[in-house]
Amino acid sequence: MNPYALIPFTALLINGSLFAYVSSLKGKSRTVDLYLRFSFLLSLWHIALILYWSFLPGDLPVLVFKVSSFAWIFIGCLFFEFAVQFTGSSFRFLIYFFRGISLVSFLVSIGTDLVISGTYRAYWGDVIISGPLYLPISNFVVGVPTLGGCLILIVKSFRSSNPLLKKQSRLVAYATVITYLSSFVTTLLPRYFNSSLTFPPLSGSAALFQSISIFVAIRKYGFMDLKLEHVALKLYSEIREGVLLLSSKGTLLFSNLSARRMLSLPENVPTGTSIDLRNYLDGFPSDSYFERKEFANLRIVENDGEERSFEEFGHTPEYKYLEVSSSSIPLSGNKGGKVYILRDITEKKESLEKIRKLLYRLDLDLDLARHIQEMITTRDFPDSPDYKIYSHFQPYVKVGGDILKVKKESDDSLHILFGDVSGHGISAAMVAAMTSIAFDAATKRTKFTDENLLFMHGLLKDTITLHFLSSVYLRYVPSERKLEYSYGGHHPGLLIRNEKCEVIEGSGGILFAIASPKIHRYELTLQKGDRVLLYSDGLFEVRNAEGNILGRNQFLEAVKSLISEDTSSMIRSLLSYSGSYGAGEMSDDVTVFCLEIL
Repeated sequence: MNPYALIPFTALLINGSLFAYVSSLKGKSRTVDLYLRFSFLLSLWHIALILYWSFLPGDLPVLVFKVSSFAWIFIGCLFFEFAVQFTGSSFRFLIYFFRGISLVSFLVSIGTDLVISGTYRAYWGDVIISGPLYLPISNFVVGVPTLGGCLILIVKSFRSSNPLLKKQSRLVAYATVITYLSSFVTTLLPRYFNSSLTFPPLSGSAALFQSISIFVAIRKYGFMDLKLEHVALKLYSEIREGVLLLSSKGTLLFSNLSARRMLSLPENVPTGTSIDLRNYLDGFPSDSYFERKEFANLRIVENDGEERSFEEFGHTPEYKYLEVSSSSIPLSGNKGGKVYILRDITEKKESLEKIRKLLYRLDLDLDLARHIQEMITTRDFPDSPDYKIYSHFQPYVKVGGDILKVKKESDDSLHILFGDVSGHGISAAMVAAMTSIAFDAATKRTKFTDENLLFMHGLLKDTITLHFLSSVYLRYVPSERKLEYSYGGHHPGLLIRNEKCEVIEGSGGILFAIASPKIHRYELTLQKGDRVLLYSDGLFEVRNAEGNILGRNQFLEAVKSLISEDTSSMIRSLLSYSGSYGAGEMSDDVTVFCLEIL
């Protein structure tokens, strides 16, 4: 065996290993595909070199030299296109130009003797006898695009503010320059003085420097970020939540504007900066192993490294409480990193804090709870020539879980929440109180009934774990006589019109029972004389002496028999009918609401 063949054989093994490593990375992009093509062509060149130096018989060396010439002729064009794609540069014309002259050069090489005129045998193997176009093609078709790609990488590294991009671009560019100089000195330069070589050419094997540099860039610096990661980072940069991507060593790989503001980081903080979240979040764990936690953002880290509270700077922080979700993620070419999603929960935190204080006060004194029950139940309804409101509220004990809230907006529209918390007593009243506060917050956000129900659910679902809420949300616009409504798991209301009673159709998921209930919005045009009746299940779930439940169907028949009465009388009759069935014994809170159109 020719020992000199070990040179290209070793280069083949290293380049082939690199090719296999990059091929195994998850995901593909245009940059990755171009590198794989370049690496594959380089491997073919190494195989051809092994054949060159294997002392092939007869005229076979000439045939092998000509057929394999495409490997080294196209190698410069592919590297140039790879460099353009990686840096995001715009040299489309030059790419097509180099492709064209490479193709023409290859056709000239295999069809004529102008590039390869023959071979001669040296002590290390067979060597090309160069034709008149061998040196021009080697210099301009291979050398120019290779050096041009290096120049693009170097210029990009100087213009970029990303230290990782600087390192990886310069590493590959400088190694490629060393590769080209080694090839030029050992293969091309001697031919200017003597047509025959006196030592083995290293034109293909010298690419070992290039292969190793790209491998190091991939492995250490995360060279060639996949297209999917670029799309994800662009998406992260535009969302409201803060996004922070750190390497396994705690260096900053990406941060969007929201994250920088939440952590009081400089707007232009460069990637590659070491970030320790313990300096920005109180109580942040040293090992940073968690999925989702809440932290107080109460510290600022100055450039001198000293920690100072916000009070020392004479202002209140914009973000006081942050919810941080963390997850380990694989990064192309890196051992991995960690992504942190930051959410401003100051409003939620403050609202929950108010609710906790309220619950504490309720627990101290049941009479105070009754007082709060009266506060959260609207009893004084707005006067209007367009409508009139009737209601009745009777808790099972001193306090209950039924909710009736009516709020008149500046445009004279009414927001109405009618609800029934599961269970009864003080715990149900606490949930009702929290829901009442959430209702007040919801009416300030939007006019849509379904969105307000979902907002209330989102605000309280993590706090309320032992109860659920069936509800009806109404919005009535008197000027249009338009009723918008949404059901949150409550039984349908009734529309009394022209001496007839009909069910107001609709459906929706119950609140606080499941993570994401489906809520719909419906519309109904009312007429003069219409009455919209809502009632809690305490009216039809009463039991008689035998233990039988009245039932909703039998209760509806009672309503239909009483619709000829005026509204006040009808409500009194319904209460009397339900009470008499249960022999005066209630089993739940009782609430009735009626909106009469004048």
